[in-house]
Amino acid sequence: MGVLTNLAKLTTMGFDNLATMNVGAQLAQAQATMDGLIAQNQLRTEAAGPEFVPATATVTQLASTGVMVNDGVQVALGLLVLLPAGVPVPVTTTTVVPMALLPQVQPGATVGVRVDPAAPSRVLLDLR
Repeated sequence: MGVLTNLAKLTTMGFDNLATMNVGAQLAQAQATMDGLIAQNQLRTEAAGPEFVPATATVTQLASTGVMVNDGVQVALGLLVLLPAGVPVPVTTTTVVPMALLPQVQPGATVGVRVDPAAPSRVLLDLR
């Protein structure tokens, strides 16, 4: 009898969750996440071009977005990018970092980046 009682409780809980679930908001969040990942992939392709130059950046902030992609976690990073001209520029970016490389992007760490000097907000981490 215990199994049937638990099944009835689980069924009731499932229907309660279904009644309060905002599917539209969840789909909108999923679409926003996918759009961000597509934009990051496009930026990675463009970073191979001649307009992106190597630079260094200091991580000033690190926050998880709650999104996992394969073996990595999507994070929001605050960076202080040192442009090749020697000018430091604060930049905020969202990127996927493999779990094994998360210690490299802790606040205070210096990381390699590829940056578009004409638009410093277009920055891509160069982790190894």
